[in-house]
Amino acid sequence: MWTPTEDEKIGVVLCNFRGSVNQALALEVGETVHILEKCEGWYRGFSTRKPNVKGVFPATYIHLKKAIVTNRGPHETVVPLEDPIVTEVTSTLQEWAVLWKQLYVKHKVDLFYKVRHVMLELLDLRRQLLSGHLTQDQSREVKRHITVRLDWGNEHLGLDLVPRKEFEMVDEDHISVSDLYKMHLSSRHSVQQSTTQQNDNSRQRHGEPCRVPVPHHLLVNLKSFTYNSIGEDTDIFFCLYDCREAKTISEKFMVRLNKNGGPKNPEKVDRLCALFTDLSNKDMKRDLYIVAQVIRTGRMLLNDSKKGPPHVQYRRPYGCAVLAMSDVLQTISELKEEKDFVLKVYTCNNENEWYQIHENIIRKSAQNTTPSNNYGLIISLQLLRGDMEQVREKTLSSSTEESP
Repeated sequence: MWTPTEDEKIGVVLCNFRGSVNQALALEVGETVHILEKCEGWYRGFSTRKPNVKGVFPATYIHLKKAIVTNRGPHETVVPLEDPIVTEVTSTLQEWAVLWKQLYVKHKVDLFYKVRHVMLELLDLRRQLLSGHLTQDQSREVKRHITVRLDWGNEHLGLDLVPRKEFEMVDEDHISVSDLYKMHLSSRHSVQQSTTQQNDNSRQRHGEPCRVPVPHHLLVNLKSFTYNSIGEDTDIFFCLYDCREAKTISEKFMVRLNKNGGPKNPEKVDRLCALFTDLSNKDMKRDLYIVAQVIRTGRMLLNDSKKGPPHVQYRRPYGCAVLAMSDVLQTISELKEEKDFVLKVYTCNNENEWYQIHENIIRKSAQNTTPSNNYGLIISLQLLRGDMEQVREKTLSSSTEESP
């Protein structure tokens, strides 16, 4: 007896089915089926390619997928529980496969190989998304690559461009004409850029599928802060600064030191290092600087008398140091261990200029700053590559081995 299905709603065909039973539904590998009823190892439903044709097929030929069902009944809506762009890639490749074969028949050999290369790239990018091992930034980058290739293929195969927002298809009935036009312009622009890249790399059409660039991670470790006359607790803030765009591209990492220049909490020596994560190839090409801002905690002015209430403490700006990544990037890229660098600290004579003291130092126009030979930061840098979890485990294990 046929009974409506509760959970088995969406599935993918595992192998071709050409059954001779009554009302059999012919299926091909990779097709998506919508299941309506089940009975003793058989399903009844339809293929999403031909929703008007219903029939029966063996349950063993179907790989079930999780889905959300709304408005159960004759007019129910079933939405697969997977990234929409993965579903789009699957259906698009099935549609392209038919047209791709026709290119060979029509002797369009050049386009035939270009489409083949893009299809292989899409399969590889889809595999990376389904692996579940990508960070949010990597997933976003993969989706961007996917949409560019989908738009390129639809354009060259004579298909309609798909309007998207944040890499997902939008409902044309729920969007304004002007927004729809802007989306098509964006898709058209990405197609033109992709076409230029295809022409530049035409000799590599039989090469390896596209891979996501491996992210970089910068390990910064404060070795010492040498000074003779401050005699107060200090907080040092490290960050990465893009000089060309005049903005900070990372969070600030704080190190607390006592009046002797040692760690504020000796039992937490590992707090003297920071890991700036997920730096892309584009980030590494920026005009980057490591900026270290020094804040002292103590007297209002350094030349004040030390007499006074001991419980009154003031946080005052003291100085700043910078290090150009362009000067050290090649050195730390070639080494597998940490490399020490000395940063000269410039003291701030005019607190009104404190907010831009790092810019003044970079531009070498520090009129209101004074370099001192007595004060300097010694830091070590190491450039790491690869998966974030592996890098973190490696960093923690090495710091544990070095600590007493």
